Amino acid sequence: MTVVGAVACQVLMAVGLQQSPALVPRPVLKLIVEHPVLAPYLHPDAAARVPLVVSDHLLEPGVTPSRFGQPLRIVPDQEVGTQPHLRILSFEVDGSRAKAVVEYRVEGVQAVFDLRRDAKGWWTVADARVTEYERGPQK
Repeated sequence: MTVVGAVACQVLMAVGLQQSPALVPRPVLKLIVEHPVLAPYLHPDAAARVPLVVSDHLLEPGVTPSRFGQPLRIVPDQEVGTQPHLRILSFEVDGSRAKAVVEYRVEGVQAVFDLRRDAKGWWTVADARVTEYERGPQK
């Protein structure tokens, strides 16, 4: 094997070992949008807030949960524009634990959800906290 061939082989192995990011299962999305820490920021009485828009960034396909009596509106990340929307910034799974970070830029908040999965595969929120930052234009 040549040096170039050996390097190419190592690069291919390294690329093969990289994992694609974990996707948020729809039941976890339901836990997130219904969690009380986000409730003060969702404002269902405000214009353009119902149905709740969610970017499909890092979101697993599946059954769409509801909030405020209407199904969530899942919008492709590249098409969500400036409308108020929740966006999953990261989702990390480590065995039966997971951490989801969600942003609601129109309200200037970021929420972190620590999740646990039981032996039957059901997720629950172990802890959730919101951090407020300066509001800015939607991405």
